[in-house]
Amino acid sequence: MKNKDGKSYKMKNYIVLFLILLLISVVLIKYGSQFKYIDFKYLKRFIKSYGKFSFLCFIIIYSLKPIILVVPTSLLTILAGNIFGPFIGLSLSMFSSFMAASLAFFLARFLGKPFVDKIIGEKALKLDENIEKNGFMIMLLMRLSIVFPYDALSYASGLTKIKYRDYILGTMLGILPEMAVYSFMGKNISHPLSIRFILPMLSVIILALISFYVYKNYKKLS
Repeated sequence: MKNKDGKSYKMKNYIVLFLILLLISVVLIKYGSQFKYIDFKYLKRFIKSYGKFSFLCFIIIYSLKPIILVVPTSLLTILAGNIFGPFIGLSLSMFSSFMAASLAFFLARFLGKPFVDKIIGEKALKLDENIEKNGFMIMLLMRLSIVFPYDALSYASGLTKIKYRDYILGTMLGILPEMAVYSFMGKNISHPLSIRFILPMLSVIILALISFYVYKNYKKLS
């Protein structure tokens, strides 16, 4: 009975993976050439051109970012705050980050290191074996610190034995402060020298430094 359940579970995973890859292929074929030389203003125009469906366009672009875009997560979140306002922008960014983090994680877990090396090359991270034991806490601290590249960390996590639950909870809680700050920065991006723009930026840097320090010390203790 367990054998059958195991086979059924594996089959469902393969079907989900196939559907994900199919969606990625369709997006790459249709829009791939437009994503090669992308910039902030172009991306903003592109998303807004979809009118009332612009939020959906943003979610798709953000969710598939680990594969089709070489754009920092921070820029996309700032863009969301600029287009949709800080609160809706934050909600969209958090949902899209969940999708992007899950996509990279499962692609790495299913397709392995050769695939990850092709996607991110030299940016690949190697995570400590302790991540299996203390996955949630390590992921939380790493995500709080903006020192670690978002997608590279997602792919690297998929190559470890960390539980998905620990990974995604640590990720979502860890990125929340940063995402909130970036969303409000997006609202004030037209005034980059204002206190409302500079103060959030400084708070992100301070939080990142503190988190990185705590992570280093936590790693030594564990």
